Amino acid sequence: MKYYLTENMLTEESNYSARILTERTINQEELIEKMLRKRNLVSKTDIVAVLNSFYEEIIESIEEGDNINLPIVNISYSITGVFQTEEDSLNPDIHKLHVNLNSGKLINEIKEDIPLQKITAPITSTVINNCKDITSQTTNTTITSNGLFELNGLRLKIEGDKEEIGLYFVAADGTETKVQYLAQNGYKKLIGQAPSLAAGAYKIRIKTQATYTAGVYLKEVRISESSFTVTAVS
Repeated sequence: MKYYLTENMLTEESNYSARILTERTINQEELIEKMLRKRNLVSKTDIVAVLNSFYEEIIESIEEGDNINLPIVNISYSITGVFQTEEDSLNPDIHKLHVNLNSGKLINEIKEDIPLQKITAPITSTVINNCKDITSQTTNTTITSNGLFELNGLRLKIEGDKEEIGLYFVAADGTETKVQYLAQNGYKKLIGQAPSLAAGAYKIRIKTQATYTAGVYLKEVRISESSFTVTAVS
């Protein structure tokens, strides 16, 4: 299991907290396939039928308010919210029922022995490594006005629901000119047509809300800029 350190924003002191790097998520279908690769004494249909019956009994027990102790998880309940008098009844606007999940015996037995490996924190911001002008076949040097270009880096994908998201060429005076056409919009590569640009030096700016989950956007626009400039030519 891999972990990395990130700056702790919850305290005034300068310190760090650990985060687990989750590299994949396993669903029921994949768990069943793993079971079948190790043991083929029962069919997939049989496993699904048993699991569905198992889940049905758990849900019924929860609805009846039973505590449930399983090898992998323990289930209990609590209600939050203040009752003003002993005669008060539950008010859904104030009081909330919580189903509490705690690790069961099997997990408790192994968690102390899980090996942990410290890694470098993954890059969470957009990084623009280089811009190749396809017309002149130069890199990080020129950009042909209205010509094709290729951008390489990390977390480049431009996506979101805010009007300002996009790829911009930014002049020395701060004027932004937006790219209107992208032929390829990926996390590591963008290919597009440069807008009409007056002669001069430009930085490249990306505004995006993209995450690695399709259709899930950052709340705020992430703005990143190239460390290099390119010179516009016609």
